[in-house]
Amino acid sequence: MLAESAAGRRMKALLTAALLAAWLPVAAETRWMRIVPSPTVELRDPRSISVAADGLIYVADTGHQRVVAFDSNGTVVVETGGFGDAHGQFRWPRAVVADRGNAVWVLDYGNRRIEKFTRLLVYQGTLEIRIAGSDRANQPEALALSPQGDLFVYDRDRGKLLRYDPLFTLQAESGSGSGLQFISNVASMAFVPRRGLFWWERGGGAVRHADPLLNPAAALPLRISEGDVNLSSADTCLIIASMQTVLRVCAQDSPPDTLLTSGDLSGLGEFRTTAACLAGEVLYLLDKSAGAVYRVDYTSK
Repeated sequence: MLAESAAGRRMKALLTAALLAAWLPVAAETRWMRIVPSPTVELRDPRSISVAADGLIYVADTGHQRVVAFDSNGTVVVETGGFGDAHGQFRWPRAVVADRGNAVWVLDYGNRRIEKFTRLLVYQGTLEIRIAGSDRANQPEALALSPQGDLFVYDRDRGKLLRYDPLFTLQAESGSGSGLQFISNVASMAFVPRRGLFWWERGGGAVRHADPLLNPAAALPLRISEGDVNLSSADTCLIIASMQTVLRVCAQDSPPDTLLTSGDLSGLGEFRTTAACLAGEVLYLLDKSAGAVYRVDYTSK
């Protein structure tokens, strides 16, 4: 049998997108539609999703070495990328965060840096974790952003959380200690206004917490054991996505709200959540294995 051509795969994606162009009921109280793949957007091994204040959706399209922005219908608006180390090029971009102003931040994993862009993905600046005496930048593993523009980064090489101001000046750090000061294998982070920084350590199961100055605080009273976890923020709430479950935590001592379960999306078959973000009353889900983005209406739940 002949292998399916690239054109054939694109045509299949377009036909699938056309069939799913309207809201479809998955369960009695949940509606969804797949907005990507679309006629203008195809993804390969995407790792991160973020929605800007104006509703534009940004995805770290890791397999294509780019960051792409599209609207809620899956129509591409702008993109930047290409494999390389020039500004605006990437080596395996793993995370993207759109702030509440005009900036978009990208964790460029293979180039060991974080780059800042405008909403239209025009390059603005680069942050590298440089240690005196070393000729190589340390490896950033995860990032988060405060509404004030402070950037939080996990330095994998030293096992530390770092806080930089909008001018890339180091303001605080935490880690490399014992007890609550011991930090390792941070895979995902999110900053929640008036609450501070939350992070999940691969293999740990707990969602840990520090105040905005990186003083350690008590972890959330819940443990997650199913695969990787992705964190994001929505207003003053923390969004926790793990495989086929999405939770919302709005108070430290309150039980989480369940926004989505595997039963709600049973019509998606083998769908597994890679990342999720909440924008107003719409939940966006990223599935890296399928290269797909879903828009879910959860308001009737």
